[in-house]
Amino acid sequence: MALIGGGTATMRPGEIGLAHGGALFLDELGEFPAAVLDALRQPLEDGLVRVSRARGSITYPARFLLVAAMNPCPCGHGGPPGSCRCTPAARSRYARRLSGPLLDRFDIAVRVDLPAVDDLMAPSLGEPSSAVADRVAAARSLAAGRGVDVNADLPASSLAQWAPLDADAAAPLERAVRSGRLSARGLHRVHRLARTIADLDGGALTIAASHMAEALFLRGDRSILLGEDSR
Repeated sequence: MALIGGGTATMRPGEIGLAHGGALFLDELGEFPAAVLDALRQPLEDGLVRVSRARGSITYPARFLLVAAMNPCPCGHGGPPGSCRCTPAARSRYARRLSGPLLDRFDIAVRVDLPAVDDLMAPSLGEPSSAVADRVAAARSLAAGRGVDVNADLPASSLAQWAPLDADAAAPLERAVRSGRLSARGLHRVHRLARTIADLDGGALTIAASHMAEALFLRGDRSILLGEDSR
């Protein structure tokens, strides 16, 4: 948030407040100071930004989609042994900027590897954006029928009503929680993500095992993002 003053100090929304109703993209996430990144946690949870100064306080709405990108390490190479020029200490410092509670608030975390040379030389045509947009619009319409703009806004108490799990879908979710891969917050976030995947897949009333498997995969392995992967 920014405090901008003329003759009289006036509080104005900063980047988080200005992103309300839209998206906030943070490139090179691992280069931001840890204190700045942790300041995102409460707005992501509450959808609000509260600013207090000596002359007063104010609250701004802050419901936004946070999108971020980062390299696996400071040098940007990471990957197989020998390809990274960073010391273990440098990798550890880089990873520590992303706290566990912040990562827990990301619904999707995907590691993107270097493309194969053949794919670069002869790229295949993917699905047109217009087709994807149509599916997203249909999924948004289903969410609106549940009284929310997006499924991420569904209260945990309503998930049993709007996103019931079949037996095959409940089992892997329970295993992920029991093994410690998912926190209580992560449990509900994966459940909501599975609801969205089912909506994109035609709007099935019940979450199937395939939807839950994809949601768990897209949530990703937090240990990789925290630099805890073995090399």
